[in-house]
Amino acid sequence: MDEPVVSQLLTFHHVGCAVKDIGRAIEAYGPVARSVGEIVNIESQKVRVCFVEVGPGSYIELVEAAGDPSPISQLLAKRMSFYHVGFLTRTFDAALEDLQGQGYLHLNTFHSEAFGMRRCAFLATPVAHLIEIIEQD
Repeated sequence: MDEPVVSQLLTFHHVGCAVKDIGRAIEAYGPVARSVGEIVNIESQKVRVCFVEVGPGSYIELVEAAGDPSPISQLLAKRMSFYHVGFLTRTFDAALEDLQGQGYLHLNTFHSEAFGMRRCAFLATPVAHLIEIIEQD
């Protein structure tokens, strides 16, 4: 039996968006939001996040720096806001291994308060885009 290709191991979840003021960003997305989650502190990443549902199971993750210096502040200084795409996976280790085999660079793995302390990993694609994979129950 053929092993699944990595795209079959992933389900789109969100686009990450760096914001200067998470409260103002929540207000701005209010008219298009189906729902707005709670603001969550991600200690290991030194950020505050909030998920805005814009379609069934599709979110914009608003990401605010929770201190300085911060990679989020650096992105905003360069006028960059949308900066990563997040995918859920039930096979975290296999997806991580498969992506690395496809030339993705594993940057870090951490446990996220936004996902019930499940594992998350950031990877750089071969064309220097950033993706996040999130362990799903």
